[in-house]
Amino acid sequence: MIKLNNIQQITNLPITTTLQAQVKTILTEPFHDEAETQQTWDELQCELWFLTSKSELSAVVVGDIEILERALTYTEFEDVLDYGAVLTLSIVEDSGKGIYLLMPKTLLTELRQYFSI
Repeated sequence: MIKLNNIQQITNLPITTTLQAQVKTILTEPFHDEAETQQTWDELQCELWFLTSKSELSAVVVGDIEILERALTYTEFEDVLDYGAVLTLSIVEDSGKGIYLLMPKTLLTELRQYFSI
């Protein structure tokens, strides 16, 4: 699992440039520009989590597993992207902290079954 808290780091993800552009567009859409998006992320401690397989869960710390389960349970929105990917947003804390999950659509289904959601 790769965790990002800076929107500029999206270009470091091991995904196509097309998918990077789609994700960046969706993340910045509600805001005036990328700088405003990042400012909001900083204030609310938002993160983008990139997952590729269920086997990654064995290396995830307990606190993050709980956040992941909460994010899968309380999904605010879900966008289907190119290449069979999906991007979800969940508010996981009362402070407004948002977790965006980027993963293959099939993995989203597997994880919801794994956590019995």
